[in-house]
Amino acid sequence: MSRPTYAAVATPESEAPAHVTGEAVTGRTAPVAPAVRTGPPHTPPPRPVVVIAGLALAGGVLVGGGLAGGALRGFLDRMAGVVALVALSLAVMLGLATALRGVLPPRPRTVVQHLHRAFGVLGVGFLLLHIGVKVAGGRVAATAAALGWGSGDALVGLGTLACYLFLLAVATGVWRGVFATRRWIRPFRILHGASYAGWLTAVIHGLTAGRTPAAWVVTSYAVCLTATAAVLVHRALRRR
Repeated sequence: MSRPTYAAVATPESEAPAHVTGEAVTGRTAPVAPAVRTGPPHTPPPRPVVVIAGLALAGGVLVGGGLAGGALRGFLDRMAGVVALVALSLAVMLGLATALRGVLPPRPRTVVQHLHRAFGVLGVGFLLLHIGVKVAGGRVAATAAALGWGSGDALVGLGTLACYLFLLAVATGVWRGVFATRRWIRPFRILHGASYAGWLTAVIHGLTAGRTPAAWVVTSYAVCLTATAAVLVHRALRRR
């Protein structure tokens, strides 16, 4: 007569032998130590949406800079920089709001984070479009726009500096996973915090390099500057 066979039954952790769970030594289940990430950070590949957004921005620069008609080019010449500055201002404000932990509940804070990233990408897109239109219209040379000097106007150099600072902030935001370790969090904050300097430089450039702004525009940016400074001081005091 053949012996009966029995199916293997999974044993839960609570029924595991004492030498496995650690109960023989401590009398209770030993906690599982979390995995520690060591070594250089892993760089994830860009998501498809990032690649598509980059191609769309490049196409927008080409269309707005060289292929747009007179009416569209005139509109972009007047408004692309304004839209960029407004969008980037909102991105900075929303970024500061997400940094205040404990002020927003988790779900609204997630929504604010998505809006922060969306306005950041939108602002940089219109910033590149603004530069392309100015170069195509002959208002500034391509080398002066890229290098920040050669035009004889220091305000153009401020605009170029603001552009590079915002590109740095967006790049660190896109590759945020690279800095997802305790070792790299401080470099991330420094590099991503370049957006503050870029925004301040962009405000100065926008208010002085273009047309004479209306009084309400100057007032609105003064309010934004005051609010940003107040939040930064609040964050600095909380860390002490």
